Amino acid sequence: MKKIFFLTSVLIAAFCSLCGSNTLAEPQAPSEAKKTEVVIIGTIHDRHYESSKYTPEVLKEIILALKPDAILNELPLSQVDSDGRPLSRHYFQSPECWAADTVATELGVKQIPFDRPDREENFKKTKWFKRNKNLNKRVMKWIQEIKENNPESSDHKMIQLLENACIAEAHMFSNAGPEIINSEAHDSVIRIKKLCSDYFFPTMLKKYTGYETLIEESHFFRDQWHERNKIMAQNIVKAAKQYPGKCLVVQTGATHRYILRDLLKNEDSVDVKEYWELIDFDLEKCLKSITEYIPDVGIAADGLSQEEASQKIARGYWQAVIKGDWKLVDKLQPPIGDMNWKEKYNKNMPVELIEVKQAYWPPNGNCSGPVAPCIVKFADGRIFEIKMVPQFRKIRGKTLCYIIATWGKAEEVKKP
Repeated sequence: MKKIFFLTSVLIAAFCSLCGSNTLAEPQAPSEAKKTEVVIIGTIHDRHYESSKYTPEVLKEIILALKPDAILNELPLSQVDSDGRPLSRHYFQSPECWAADTVATELGVKQIPFDRPDREENFKKTKWFKRNKNLNKRVMKWIQEIKENNPESSDHKMIQLLENACIAEAHMFSNAGPEIINSEAHDSVIRIKKLCSDYFFPTMLKKYTGYETLIEESHFFRDQWHERNKIMAQNIVKAAKQYPGKCLVVQTGATHRYILRDLLKNEDSVDVKEYWELIDFDLEKCLKSITEYIPDVGIAADGLSQEEASQKIARGYWQAVIKGDWKLVDKLQPPIGDMNWKEKYNKNMPVELIEVKQAYWPPNGNCSGPVAPCIVKFADGRIFEIKMVPQFRKIRGKTLCYIIATWGKAEEVKKP
C-alpha cells in the first residue's frame, strides 16, 4: 500500500511540474509583478563637464541604454514647462537636463520633476544661501581655532575625518567613472560627511564659548536636508504608482543617493535598482566615440582673465543683437526653453551699444562670473544699463565662456 501511495505521489509531482498553468501551481503575488523598477542615477552636476570618465554624453548613453518609460529630474515646478520638460536643457545649461531631454525626445517618453515643488521659493523664504554662506564662514573660523589650539584633540580628529571624506568625494568626482559614483563606496563617503556635519559637529560646538548659536543653524540645515529628501522620495513613489511594472530613471545629485535609497527600500510599489544591474555598459567604448565633441557655444576664454572674457562676450552679444545675427546670439547666450531672442527684442530693438563697463564681482549673492554692465540704446530712444552674467566651462582642456543671464533689472539711464 505504501509503495502504491509513493508511486502515485511521484506521478502527481511530475505531472504538476510539466503543467506550468495547472491549478495546483502556487499563484504569483500580484504586488511583486506590479513593482516599478526605479533606477537612481547619481549625477555630479557641473562636474560632468570636467570629468574625464563621467561626461554629459556618458550620462546620456546610460539613460538611453536603460530605455526607461519615464525620466525623473531633480527640478522644482518653476524650472519645467507644462509637460514637465526642463526649461534649461541646453548642453551647457545643465548636463543632467540635456541628457534627460535628449533621451526623452528620442524615446518619446515623459519627463517628471520630482524635487521639492517650491524649492526656489523655500530657498528665498528661509534665506538659505545667505545663511549657508554665514554658517560656512563661522564654521571655518571655529575649525581654524581648533587646529591652532587643540591639534591633538579628538575634535580635531573628527574634523580631519570630514576633510578626508571631502577629499575622497572630490577625487571621485574628478577621476571616477559612473559605476563608482553609483556605488556603496561613494554613498558611504557621503554618509560620513553627513554624520560629521549634521550630528557630531553640533554636539562638539556645545563645548566652545561663542559658537553656541551655530548649533541652531546646523540643525536648520539638517532638517531642511531631510525634509527635502523626504518630499523627493514621496514624489518618486507617486510617479512609480503611475507606471506600475515599468522602469523609471531618477536623476539626482550623487549626494542624495544614499538617503533616497534608504527612504525607498521598504516601499512596496518600487524595486530600487542600480543602472549596472540592468545593462552592460561599455564605458571605454562610449568615451572613444565622444572624445572630439565640443559644442559650438560661447567664446574661447583661455588666456583671458574672467573679467576680460566677461566684457568681450557681453560686447559680442549686443553687437550680434543689433545686427540681427540671431544664430550668433543663440551661441553666445543659449536660450532658456523655447525662448526666441528675435521675438524678445522685436518690440523695441537695441540700436546702439554705447559702452561696456569694467566687469566686477557682485559684493552680495552667488554669481557664476564677474558681471559686465552694458549701456545700450533702444529704438524708442531710451538708454538702459544691463548687467550681463557670464558662465565658464572647462571642457576637453578648453575654457569656454557664454552668457547665462542678466543680473538684476535693467536700469534706465537718464540723459544729462
